[in-house]
Amino acid sequence: MVKVIISRLGEAMIALFIGSILCFAFIRMVPGDPATAMYGDQFQKMGRADQIRIAQNLGLNEPLYTQYVKWLLNVLQGEWGRSYMTGEEVKIVIAHAVQPTVVLVLSSSIIILVFSLFFGMVSGLRRYSFFDHAVTIVSFVLMSLPSFWFALMLMLFFSVHLGILPTSGIGKEGTGDWLKHLIMPSLVLALSHAGYYIRILRNHIAVIKEKEFIWALQARGISERTILWKHIFPNASLPFLSYMGMSLSLTLAGSVVIETLFSWPGLGRLSLKSALAHDYPVLMAAIMLSMSVVIIGSLVIDLICAWVDPRMRRHLLEGESR
Repeated sequence: MVKVIISRLGEAMIALFIGSILCFAFIRMVPGDPATAMYGDQFQKMGRADQIRIAQNLGLNEPLYTQYVKWLLNVLQGEWGRSYMTGEEVKIVIAHAVQPTVVLVLSSSIIILVFSLFFGMVSGLRRYSFFDHAVTIVSFVLMSLPSFWFALMLMLFFSVHLGILPTSGIGKEGTGDWLKHLIMPSLVLALSHAGYYIRILRNHIAVIKEKEFIWALQARGISERTILWKHIFPNASLPFLSYMGMSLSLTLAGSVVIETLFSWPGLGRLSLKSALAHDYPVLMAAIMLSMSVVIIGSLVIDLICAWVDPRMRRHLLEGESR
């Protein structure tokens, strides 16, 4: 298993390397440049010598491949550069934005797990019942409506009509105020993904419940609770866990919209601001961090699936022995 983990980490490093090349090239293809974003119309009014000097100070006067090599060597030494806009170290800028995003993603993940485990399991166990039909309709509605619509509706109801929740910011007046600011962003991010999780768990529980080995266990007089938690749920949780790994990138992408709408000072909002300002060092650091989280998260999910399913664990061990 250790060899498998090392092999997967090697694949992850290759994926990060290729992704860094593509991102480094693509973000420089976006119309505009950092100098214009920093100085506005004044940059075009400057003399040619001043424009060249600014490009040299920003390190943008060299060929693209030379810029990438220098950036990569600095990153390998733990140096991510400084923000073009603020002059702060990129590490500090990213560190300030990571914690709000982690809190937002974790809180929304908890909501997703609670919703999907309850509604998905009950709906799958009571297939074609009224409860199942109601959950199916709600799930399809959640899957169909965009996240910004949820955000606007929650703002309209909880902030405008009831006036009990703030519409923006992170809160700085204690835990209670902080939780008030967290409720709506995490709920919107959770609702925009919960429908998929509910449907996946519901469908697999409904299918596994009708398997012959489940009937055999019931015929032997084993309790329904034991069958559910020791046989049905472990088998149905594998596709559920796999989808969690695959949807991690979608969750981070969705956080960009949510953080922007609620002015949540996280990594997604920082990425958008950096992209609009052509702040290349900050944008590259945010992208690379997001890629690392997605790749490592997928690896962890695969290991959890292998731990839950002996067949997958056996497959990994057979691949290790070859």
